[in-house]
Order: sequence, then structure tokens, then C-alpha cells
Amino acid sequence: MLAARAATRGFAGVAALASLLVFAAPAEGSTSGYFKTPSGNIVCFYVSGKGADPALVVCGIKGGLKPAPPRRPCKEGGYAGDRVVLLVTGRAHAPACAGDPGPFLGLQVGARVLGYGKTSTGSGLRCTSAVSGLTCRNRSGHGFFLSRAHWRSF
Repeated sequence: MLAARAATRGFAGVAALASLLVFAAPAEGSTSGYFKTPSGNIVCFYVSGKGADPALVVCGIKGGLKPAPPRRPCKEGGYAGDRVVLLVTGRAHAPACAGDPGPFLGLQVGARVLGYGKTSTGSGLRCTSAVSGLTCRNRSGHGFFLSRAHWRSF
């Protein structure tokens, strides 16, 4: 139900939903966790999407997204321009501001390493780690590429 309400509000609603899901307990039957690239520069949080919550992956990069997304006012202590969100359907986007560390919490809780050349799949999402960066796609064929040098959505 929360997902349906957020979807009707567009990108802002989806960004808010993704931010809430990062620290909310997953729906009953959902699985969630963290993974990172071998360099530790990119860290991702995922939710399998069982129940009312949509499947999603939120990936952050320590150095920030390049090019930086448009900024909106971000409260002191907020995080801006360091992550990209991909739901099981629709396009990837970079939230302009988040009030939490998001995927970077995974560095503190022992995110598993997704080795170069390896792929993590589940619930209509697929992320592949490479020396050049991380590529994630959803079942709609949309996704993102994220590296130290640049990012892009497709």
C-alpha cells in the first residue's frame, strides 16, 4: 500500500519510499542485505520485495556521483549526491537528499563482497561487478552504471 501511494507521487515519492525502506524492517518474507565491490568504494543495500514492499537496490559511492545530481536543500547532516536507487520496474534515479547513510551502513555491518565478474540476482534485479564499475538492471531493462569516474542511468 505504501508503495502504491508513493508511486502515484512520482520520483519524489519513490525516493522517499526508498529512503524509508533502507532502515525499515523488510516486509514479512522479504530478505535484505548489503554487498560491496572488492575495492569497497561502492556499497549496495537490497530488499527482495516480498509483501507490500517493492524489490529495490540502493547503491552508494564514497566519492559521490559524478556528475553530481541536481541538489535540493539538504538538512545539516544530510547526504546528497552519493547514491542511486533502482526499483524492480522503472528508471534508476539519484535522490537529491537523504537523511541517512543508506547503503554505507553496509560497511559497518559486514557487507559481502561481490567479486569482479560476479553477478547478484534476485526479485527481478541483477547487479554485476567489474573492475570498471557496477552495473545493475531491473526486469524492465532499466538500470545504472556506477564507477569512481562517472555514473549513468539507462
